[in-house]
Amino acid sequence: MQSMRVFLLSIVLTTTLALGATAGPGPKDYRGAKIKPVKIKNVRQGEFYCPPGVLVLGNVVIHGGRCYTLFVMRDLSGTYLAFGQPGIPPGQLVRLNTPAGAKVRGRIFYLVPVYATAVLVPVNTIRLVAVRAEDFGPQVSVVLVGVPVPNVTVVFNVRL
Repeated sequence: MQSMRVFLLSIVLTTTLALGATAGPGPKDYRGAKIKPVKIKNVRQGEFYCPPGVLVLGNVVIHGGRCYTLFVMRDLSGTYLAFGQPGIPPGQLVRLNTPAGAKVRGRIFYLVPVYATAVLVPVNTIRLVAVRAEDFGPQVSVVLVGVPVPNVTVVFNVRL
């Protein structure tokens, strides 16, 4: 009877130690690899957003190592998240067919198509936008904040 207790106790201890060693601190994915915590950065209108690396979405490649101001632009061909240099005061809506609009459009480096269920800005206008950038490591989600349509998200793959 005593040897049976010792045997069962040794099995319980071995199992507990084995499971405890594989669990370790922090969350893990389905393969057991450690998941990096999400880095969230809130960028207000007019502030710079510095990508963590090269951002890729379809055939659009946004180069890292540089900081950008983010805009929402809409023309006759669609709605875009624009990466560029500052040129508009926060909260101001600029018409693209004006001299100020041509100046701002000349400062845009990248246009990323945005698919929304409603109108974000009127046609032929551009506006600074606030975003919440969520860095998951291999992906970055850019959520537009302060626009009429909630939860408009653009998900980029990150290449280092």
